[in-house]
Amino acid sequence: MLFTLEPLQAADGDCLLLHWGNEASPKLAVIDGGPGRTYEDELLPRLLEIRSNLRKARLDIDLSIVSHIDLDHIVGIKKLFSALKKEIEDSIPPNKRQISVKRLWHNTFNDIVGDKIDGYYKTFTASFQASVGGKPSQDVINNLAEDLVKRNAASPSEATDIAYDIARVLAGHGEGRKLRDDHQFLFMNNETTALNSPFRKDGTSTLITAEMTPTPASVNGLNFTILGPEEAEIKALQTSFDKYIKDNGLTAQAVLAAYADKSVANLSSIICIVQIGGKKILLAGDARGDKIIEGLRNSGQLTGNGPISFDVLKVPHHGSDNNVDLVFFKTIIADTYVFSGDGKNGNPERTTLEWLVQARAKSDKYKIVLTYSISSIDRGRKLDKKKNKKTWSQENDSLSAFFNAAKQDGYQFTVCEGAPEKIELGDEHVGY
Repeated sequence: MLFTLEPLQAADGDCLLLHWGNEASPKLAVIDGGPGRTYEDELLPRLLEIRSNLRKARLDIDLSIVSHIDLDHIVGIKKLFSALKKEIEDSIPPNKRQISVKRLWHNTFNDIVGDKIDGYYKTFTASFQASVGGKPSQDVINNLAEDLVKRNAASPSEATDIAYDIARVLAGHGEGRKLRDDHQFLFMNNETTALNSPFRKDGTSTLITAEMTPTPASVNGLNFTILGPEEAEIKALQTSFDKYIKDNGLTAQAVLAAYADKSVANLSSIICIVQIGGKKILLAGDARGDKIIEGLRNSGQLTGNGPISFDVLKVPHHGSDNNVDLVFFKTIIADTYVFSGDGKNGNPERTTLEWLVQARAKSDKYKIVLTYSISSIDRGRKLDKKKNKKTWSQENDSLSAFFNAAKQDGYQFTVCEGAPEKIELGDEHVGY
């Protein structure tokens, strides 16, 4: 059995390859595509390398997943689908196309917040939805920060960070619409390749939610249990957005201000357990830790006070300490913890890693997989501290000092730094 998770370097985002099946007939999923140039620099070269090593004329991606529409997750997948669409527009013969995608899971933003909101966006200028090089427009960030301060919705020190989050969601909405449209162009939503297949409701495509998988959904023998988002949360989100617009009027500022709740995108993040042959991976997207635990309880996976064990936990939101706490790591334990992040925005945070280590016994043997080297992550985290006008202490803030101290104190974990680190769970391995 082949079952391998391969995290790629994706700057401050996520980009994961999941291999399963067997060496004679391997299957492949791409889970998120990272921001900026992740597609050009990491994802596409790796896909072409796999195609070459397998000696295939065309590499079939059996499943692509966008966990949610933040730019640090969606941009690479959007670029992949745009490239596939361009091959058709350029009349490239099918036998000359090097990559194909068979299935896309993507909770499109208009489905999350309602078609009315999607209609509102169509009335805005393109600049409100624009991303620049896969990043939110700085002009939009500046305007939003100024508006937040004027409305007393944030202090000046908070406004830029909140505005950045809002602009990411806004630009991600534009990317999400483009991905949805490209998928429709490529597949015309036939039953076998319909968006979010095999999740169907009344014979049509539907949102992927926890309620859709009372029993695991299967894709070529790989089983998925969806833990989130929950339909009740999506409906509440739709209601609150509609009320906000009704109360404040249809203006760009009113709709943008609705994003001051920074949980909008993360509440819609797809959380799932991926399982085959008794091995389990928990993919948490950017969801909040309490929502992940709630999903585990609601699905019957977690009973009592826990803990629950996984072979691999993809730690949510790049190890941000806003998403998890000590209870999270005491409740969910794993043989391998994956942290995607290059230090930007402080992620992975030292506090998060401290909670993880505190939650485990000194004698526990487990792996911490970082997609970048400890030194490069610390450089990024140090710059983040400087940007926020905070003093950096090598001893108290750096990951290197923390890991060194923990090892000297007798902790038995292993740190694997710098992608690609293939996490092999089956008795067959990815040699390509």
